Order: sequence, then structure tokens, then C-alpha cells
Amino acid sequence: MNYFSSLWGRRADLFDVRGALVPRRVRGNVLVTAVRAGGCLALVLVSLRLTGRMDLAPYAAMGCFTSLYARDETYARRVWLLAVVGVGLTVAVAAGASASALGVGVWVPILVVAAVASGARYLSEVVALGAPAGLMFVFAAGVAGYAPRTWPEVGVSAGATAAAAGLCWAAAVVGALVHPRAPERLALARALHAVADHLEDPSGRGVHRAEGAVRAAWRVLHARERGEGTRGLEVLAARAQGAIRGGSVVERARRAAELREVARRVRRRRVVDPLVEEGERVRLSAYADRVRAGARPVRVWSWGRASGAWVVRVAVASVVAGGVAWLWGLGHGYWATVSAASVLQVAGVSATWHRTVQRGVGTVVGAVVAVGVFVLLDISSVWVVIALVVACQVGAELVVMTNYAYAIVCVTPLTLALSALARPGEGTFDLVVERTAATVLGAVVGLVVCVVVADRGARARLEGALVECERACARVSACGGAGCRHRLVEALGDVEAAVAVAVGEPAVSVPGERVERVRGRARALLDREPEPV
Repeated sequence: MNYFSSLWGRRADLFDVRGALVPRRVRGNVLVTAVRAGGCLALVLVSLRLTGRMDLAPYAAMGCFTSLYARDETYARRVWLLAVVGVGLTVAVAAGASASALGVGVWVPILVVAAVASGARYLSEVVALGAPAGLMFVFAAGVAGYAPRTWPEVGVSAGATAAAAGLCWAAAVVGALVHPRAPERLALARALHAVADHLEDPSGRGVHRAEGAVRAAWRVLHARERGEGTRGLEVLAARAQGAIRGGSVVERARRAAELREVARRVRRRRVVDPLVEEGERVRLSAYADRVRAGARPVRVWSWGRASGAWVVRVAVASVVAGGVAWLWGLGHGYWATVSAASVLQVAGVSATWHRTVQRGVGTVVGAVVAVGVFVLLDISSVWVVIALVVACQVGAELVVMTNYAYAIVCVTPLTLALSALARPGEGTFDLVVERTAATVLGAVVGLVVCVVVADRGARARLEGALVECERACARVSACGGAGCRHRLVEALGDVEAAVAVAVGEPAVSVPGERVERVRGRARALLDREPEPV
């Protein structure tokens, strides 16, 4: 009773739609990722067309989802992370196809897809997979599970997925031969821009975004062994760290302009001059040394990252959405399952609500766009459909980091076009209606399950973050130093993240006074401690 009373009392905060459809500015690595993803998909589909195996197009397209992951990771991490993704997508297709080949009823594919969805959610947290998290694994299992397959076809389908995943893996890591430090330079450029944004407009939460971006840049720089090029980038990270606080209006404007120019050079030049005098360079380099020495070790994976409640939510929502879609007679019931799993890739009721709004609005708009495209284009031509699929893939990648809803507008015609490739005889407009109904159904089911299945562990995670932040404050008070100060910045960032999740959970009572007390002490110490410049 207390849980639902809390939910009712906080409904205005939890179900606020403000900001759900607002675009977010993204700097760098958008066009390259989109072109790479579209190019890999185009090569795979054209190859299948020329070999007369367009029946394998959906399964090969699932393998091409490998290119959607690890876009901003270092090459060292990208190598093994994309290998995990490729293997996971292949296993998902094999599991779904095997469930279909069994031919023992509709509930087996539903349960298999639900198992893949919950396992993918857990895996995405353990290895910090990042967007689009476990969503594509669910899509892969659903496509294979709801299409009639025989046992000989199971291996062929999985093989097509594995081959496409291997191609995308190679395309994503070959850049290390040309631009080996591109991910580090990208992370640093984003940090420099974020600090410049804060300096130009110090009001609001700009300082949190700036600190988060600088913290992310340090994390990326510390993920690889230090070389001469890395040391130069660390000097620039130290300069960004030192520019966050203090200074008059004129001084802040000057710093912002300088940081933007440095960011531009970081993105375009392999060797970048930090634009500092030699004495300042030595000071910044020494600060970077102390930060590296005091930074937390970068963990490849962590079993403690995953929440049991999140996994249970995905499993339950996938089963319910698939079952309801079957009872309603939807031929592509996995669309409902994928939709339910997609809105649950984020943490908290309020974040899930935003994702539900984005999924629903994006699907409706995308369905309208699909109808218009199918009227204008001759989709009976395989080449036209291939071109449409590739264009939609590129479009989705261009806007997915800006807002999830915008990407769904492109993904909806893409999904319908893939269905047209796999089953040319299906009625296109019937597919549009079915896609809209299944997607909205799944999104609603996912939201309801998120509300019903409480994540009470969010309070424990918040308590742990507060305790760690208090310890970091004590270390700074006792000894100070760049390493201790950097650990405090990281700990404060963990507190902000834990608070954001806890606030979105109606079952969790956030200790507001303690949170503000810890925040205030950490801020006071950070303002007191000398910056590197």
C-alpha cells in the first residue's frame, strides 16, 4: 500500500513528459558511425541479392547491429566488446531459430525471447555495453523465433548473422591502423566543449555536465598505456579540469574561446599544441601524473553493476507483451516484446516513462512516414527496398544520440522494409498497422511492469555512493592532492547518478538532507582545493 501511495503522491514528478522529446547536442563521431553502419549493411544486403539469398537478409541485418555498439570506446576495448556483441547476436538468432524449428507452440518462442531479453539486460550492465544496450539481442531473437525455420536452416541463419557481425567488427576496429588515438581525442574534445559551455553559461546544471565530461575523458585516457601522445592529451584534460571554476566574466569568456579552439585542433590534428607556456605545461603534466596515480582502476566488467530488479522487469515484460500480442492475433508478436524490452533498457520509472513516450511518438510518426514512402516508392523492387533500408539505418544512426524518438522514426520504416524483403507477399499497410499496435502495446506493458516490480536496491546503491563520497571527502580533508581530489570528483559523480535513479523509483525514499549535506561538503572541498591552473 505504501508503495502505490508513494507512486500516486509522486505521479507528477515521475510522469513528467518535459524533456522527453527535446534534442540533445552531440559533438563528434556521428557521421562516421552512421556511414560505417550503413556501408556494412549495404554490402551485406547487396551480396545476398547477388547470390539469390534474400531470405537471409533479416538474419544478416541482425549481425550488422554489431556496428551500433562501442562507437566511442577505445580500440582496445572495442576489439573484445564488439566480439562479445557479435557472438551474442549470433547466439540470439540461433536460440530464436531453434525455438521456431521445434514447432511446439507459440509459447516456446515467447519464453526464449524473454530469456534472451533478460540475459542481454544483465550482460549489458556487467560489461557496461552502452547504448543500445541489450535491445538488439532481443530484436535478433524475436526475428528468428517468429519466422518459420527448419533445423537445417538454423545453422544457415546463425551463420549469416555471424558473417555480418564479423564484417562489422572488422570495419569498426580497422580505424586503429589509421587513427589509433581517435577515441581519446574525441572524449577530450567533448570535455573541452562541455567546459566551454559551462563557462559561457554558468547557471543550471552545466557544471555537472562539464565535470562528467572531464571525468569521462580521464577514464578513456586511463584505459590505455601512456605514450607520448597520450601524455599530451592528459595535459589538455588537466587544463579542462582547471578551467571549470573561478574567474571573472571576461576571464571565463576568454577561457571558453581558447578551449573551443583547442577542441577543434584535438579533433582535426594528430599532434596538438596545448597552447600553454612551458612552466604551465610542466605543472599540468605533474597534475596529470598525480591523477593517473590516484584514479580508480578501469574494470573490464563488474558483476555488481547489474540490478536483479531490472533483469526481472525485462523478463516479465517480455513474456506478458509476447503473450498479449499472441492473444490479440498479432502476426509479428516479437515487435511487442522488443518494444517492452526497449523501454526497460533505462533505470527508474521516470526514465522508463520518457522512453515509453519516445517509443510511442516515434513509432506513430515513423508509421506515417512509412506509409508515405511506400506510396511514393516501388517497394516491389528489391533494389529499392535495399536502398530504403540502408538510408533508414544511416538516418537512425545520425539522430539516435540526439533523441531516441527521432531514431525510432527511421527505425519503423526500416523494420517494415526488412519484413518486405523477407516476406514479399505480405500486405505492407497491414504491417504498418500491426507495427504501430504491437509497439505501443509493448511500450505500455514495459511501463506497467516497471511500476509494479519495484527496484528497492536503488536505496542501497545510493547509500553506497554516499558512503564512498564521504570517504573521498575525508581523504581530501586529510591529505588533499590531485589524486584524492580526482577520486572525490568521481565519487560525487556516482552520487549524482545514484540519486537520478533513486528519485525515479517510487519505492525508494531518498534521504534528501543527507544527500544535500554530502553534496555541499564535496562542493566546498572541491572549491577549496587548488585547481591545476
